[in-house]
Order: sequence, then C-alpha cells, then structure tokens
Amino acid sequence: MKKKDMIALAVAVIIVLIGGGLFIKTRVAVSENRLASNITKAVQNKDGALFLKQFSKDNQNIKFSNIGAQSVVKDLHDNATDPASEIGKIITDDRTVAGTKVNYSFTVESKKVMGLFTSYYLTTRKSPVHVTNYTGYGDDMTITMTSGGKRQTVTKSQLSSGLFPGKYDFDITSGGEDDGSYWVRAAGDGDTIDLSVTEY
Repeated sequence: MKKKDMIALAVAVIIVLIGGGLFIKTRVAVSENRLASNITKAVQNKDGALFLKQFSKDNQNIKFSNIGAQSVVKDLHDNATDPASEIGKIITDDRTVAGTKVNYSFTVESKKVMGLFTSYYLTTRKSPVHVTNYTGYGDDMTITMTSGGKRQTVTKSQLSSGLFPGKYDFDITSGGEDDGSYWVRAAGDGDTIDLSVTEY
C-alpha cells in the first residue's frame, strides 16, 4: 500500500472514530441535562411513552407501566404548582414536584456507554398491591383494570408483583355482584398498597 493511501486510510479511520464517538455522546448517551429536558417535554406534552423511555429497561418492563407513566405525566401536567419548564430539573435534582396527587419517588442513576460516556436514566420501585376481600365471597372476585382506555382483567398475583408509579382504576365484582369502582396511587417508594374490597 502506498504511503498516500495509508495516510488517506488513517484519516478515514480517525474521522469514523470521531464521528462514531460524537454520535454515541449525543444520540446514545443521555446527559443529565438531556434527561431533564426529556422529562419536561414528556410532561408538557402529556407523553407517557416518552416519559417511560427515561427509565431503566427493568422499570419499562413492569406490567402496566405504560398506564402508570401516562397517569404520572397527566398528574404532573395538571396539578404541579412548580413551573412546567422546571419539572425535569426538579426530578433529576432528586427533589419532589409540588402540588401532585402523590410524592413520586424517582432516582437518577448512570451507566457507562462503550466504556467512555456516562448516560443517565431514572429508576423507581414497584409498589405491591394487596387486595383484601371483605364482601364475604372469599376469592370469588374479578378485578378489571379500567385505566388506559381499555378494560383488562388483572389477577391478584399481578397486582402483588408491584405496579409502576401512577394511578390505576379498577372495577371489581365478587360473588356475581358489582362491588364498585376502586383506585390506587403508586408512588414508586416500594411500599405495599392495601386495597380493601367491601360491599356497598
């Protein structure tokens, strides 16, 4: 290989390495400022999907997390008394957003991407829901989640495995009778939520 060709190849390799590094730094790795900006944008647009993407893969895969994330951004958008433009920064600073229906518990963590760049993301803890039936019908109970625009039957074991932060609405029937509508709010603190089902 000629010296001229070797120099051209070396320059091309350097350009690819620099370009790849810049791509990873700006597109793959998430800075704290970008994380805060993404959270703020999600809240301002009530975009639960974008909000959920800011969390670890484990958190994103929690059952019904899309429903919880959507309800969190709605709560932050509709009820926060802090300026909407500051919500992302407040969360990434590990502070509580004022005015919401519940004090959400989110933690900022980081990981290395390609061993060079630090990428930041949110984590939270699942809140188990313990359902107790006081209707006298034992375990003869059907729990239907009505959040998220569709009705879906859920089991007590799914609820006890823990929910992503947010508000979840249920219709519950036991013994063939409608026992009414219920809701729970998970904060992400890992505390167990007691849901007591009673007769009218």
